[in-house]
Amino acid sequence: FWLKHIVIFCIHSSSLPALVLLVASMSTPGKGPGKGPPPPASKGEGKGGASYKEKQEQALREQEDRLSAEEGFAGKPLSEHEKIIIEQKGTDQEGGDYAGRQFLPSRGYFACKKCGACLFLAESKFVFCQVWSSFDQAVADSINMTLEEDGRVETSCAKCGGHLGHIFEHPGGKRTNQRQCINDSSIQYIKFDPPAGTQEGGELAIPKAEDKKAPDCGCGG
Repeated sequence: FWLKHIVIFCIHSSSLPALVLLVASMSTPGKGPGKGPPPPASKGEGKGGASYKEKQEQALREQEDRLSAEEGFAGKPLSEHEKIIIEQKGTDQEGGDYAGRQFLPSRGYFACKKCGACLFLAESKFVFCQVWSSFDQAVADSINMTLEEDGRVETSCAKCGGHLGHIFEHPGGKRTNQRQCINDSSIQYIKFDPPAGTQEGGELAIPKAEDKKAPDCGCGG
């Protein structure tokens, strides 16, 4: 409305140059009322925000924070279920917080839930099944092995004797040819650095029964 009256005024007052300037100013980008350069994009804008990789890394960090015990973890009072698994050599019947793909940490280690001994570094965990946690090697001198009557080889904590799971041959593994199937109830994740001097032990000399072949875990602990 106001523009129409300005144009009529310019025509009747012979102010053609003023009309030209008015039209030019309104058609020039970044000029005139409400115009101007766009504000600088904030970090992440214009590219869809954080990348998929960044979101995944952030999610893993949050999961590590949520599942971790405190630094210097030295064991905890056991629940009734944990006592059955650790002290009576029971077996978890379903996956816990760590099993399979549910949790593949980028830092820290797994300790014995009963005594806090460092058992497995984070990088030793891999995916074999979705019911138990699998590790390709343990920390040096942290695991004891016992040949059972059925030919399987039990693994237990070398410090307190708590039951962990079983160890099996696993040809074609990424770092070793062995797999330790561990009950989630037996271990505790800690996001902090392992104790100073901690080293992995590599492949173990698994005891074998002379008269029988050790059965595979069938994705069991």
